Amino acid sequence: MVKRKPISFNNEELTKNLKESAGQGIDAFFSAVPPPEVIKVEKPEKVIKQESKQASLQASKQASITKEKKATMQESNISSKQASKLAILQFTDDEINELKEPAYKGQTYRLTDQEIEWLKDTAYRLNKVSKKTRVAQVDLVRIAFKLLAKLIESNEADLMEILQRIK
Repeated sequence: MVKRKPISFNNEELTKNLKESAGQGIDAFFSAVPPPEVIKVEKPEKVIKQESKQASLQASKQASITKEKKATMQESNISSKQASKLAILQFTDDEINELKEPAYKGQTYRLTDQEIEWLKDTAYRLNKVSKKTRVAQVDLVRIAFKLLAKLIESNEADLMEILQRIK
């Protein structure tokens, strides 16, 4: 191990400086940099008025553009959320009632570690978000079954192609 020479300093001078700095806080050690002096150039009054008018026009244009962008983004977010809800959650009242029925029969499925971890993480995350209801892993599996049944009804050929590719 390499030993280095201790740093030498004047202890008396340091003590004196610390005593003098009492009550100054951090400014005692780090002096604030004074702001650079601003040189004022006299401008004619007409130029100043024109510049202020242009600045106010530009600010109002930017404000209106910003409002339009926000409104457009909110509309697109709302419409995309609604579209995804319609595409995914097209459950009828009967299907919802079937999901409400308690499941008593146990069944073991062979899943990968990643799939099990995803199921646990998703149930945990949804439990944190949901304040009123408890989300169990079996609830997610049962919903997945309902969604798969709907997929088979509408896209059986595509599903068969996927099954052939994984075998």
